Amino acid sequence: MSRRDLIFLTLKGLLAWLVLSCFVFYLGEWLAKGLCPLTKAVMISMAPDLSPSLKLAKSAQSQLDYSIELTAWVLQPIYLNSNHFIPPQTELKSSAHLIHSFVPLVIEGVILLAWPVQCWQQRLLLIGLGLLTAVLVVMATLPAQLLGKLEIYFQDIAVAGQNPRPVPLFLDWMVFCEVGGRWLLAIVAAWLCVQLQRIFLRK
Repeated sequence: MSRRDLIFLTLKGLLAWLVLSCFVFYLGEWLAKGLCPLTKAVMISMAPDLSPSLKLAKSAQSQLDYSIELTAWVLQPIYLNSNHFIPPQTELKSSAHLIHSFVPLVIEGVILLAWPVQCWQQRLLLIGLGLLTAVLVVMATLPAQLLGKLEIYFQDIAVAGQNPRPVPLFLDWMVFCEVGGRWLLAIVAAWLCVQLQRIFLRK
């Protein structure tokens, strides 16, 4: 790759980053509302003892800055250890910053929009595959983040008594995502889209 091509690729990546960042910042509310039913369904499958409800809340500092707030009701007793349990109908709450949750979407989108292609069919296919995999990445990270914040508090109580409950897998997954896993998932998803595009178009 020549120096000119490298500069062009860098500028294209920066432009894609700017466009996608503005998209998430200004249209993130609409996107989050569209994904709420799917997010709720994933959370029910991860924590069947809870009945979740999601809503968006505006930040006090900015009318365009939102957080995703989870309110979950306990359906049946959740035993933390031999001496402690969470009774049914208990209301639990956690939240996640909206823009932070959509960072993987921006990372994957920047890679796919900046990726060099030979024809417009390749670009359209990359965008289509990118939209699908970006939703999958968000669904693989956001529900675990919301539930994991609840579980961290539970574990503090559980380990203080005898026979603490096992650590749920989604808590370990949340920790992985928070230490860089969500960015890694976005990069892997972009790489997968490129490979699928090459298979589909044979170019």
